[in-house]
Formats: sequence, C-alpha cells, structure tokens
Amino acid sequence: MKEQKIEGYWKSTNPQYEHQKIQEKDYLIPIPNILTEQEAKEIYNLIVNKQATATLIRYKGFSGSRITGERLGSQEYETNEWRWPADFAEHYVLTHKVKPTDEFLNYIGYNDKF
Repeated sequence: MKEQKIEGYWKSTNPQYEHQKIQEKDYLIPIPNILTEQEAKEIYNLIVNKQATATLIRYKGFSGSRITGERLGSQEYETNEWRWPADFAEHYVLTHKVKPTDEFLNYIGYNDKF
C-alpha cells in the first residue's frame, strides 16, 4: 500500500506553537488571498464532494488556525490516497482563499493551473 499524502497541515507562525516546529518542518505556510472568490468556491465544492466519500476521523483536542490563531476542529478526512483536516475546505480555502497544492487540486478534479 502506498503512503497517504497530506494536505492542509501548516507550519505555525505563532510563537505559542514553537514546540511543534520539529514536527512541522516539512509543512508549508498557508498564504491567504491567493484564490479569487470564484476559485475558492469551486475548490471548496470539490473538496466537499470528496469528503462525502472519505472517512471522518475524530481526535481529542483542537487545532488552531495558522492564519488567525482561532480554535478550529479536531477531525480529519481520510481516503486511501490523502488526509486533510475537516476545517480545511471551509476555513482555509473558502474563508481565507488559501490555494491547495497542485497535486491535491488534481486529486479533487480541479485541473485549472495557476
């Protein structure tokens, strides 16, 4: 079985998460306002469609937004190929217009290139 890829896990820029830096060394920093409103809505809808067939996994504790610092959820979606946080589509893509990786965009069926 090949290894799952991850999407929507970010490197923290908040000093309160300094203890996580080693665990996050390979993560990206979320960059807001990359997507247009229309792109964000289209990508959000495609992610929600994938979530309908993915497994929802619940964890104890909560994550914090790497953009605003607000408290987010404690769940993630998982398929055979990918894992992503349950709040990824709404919080990062739709609200803050963070662009997912090209590889994830292809996975969800969004093939327009930036």
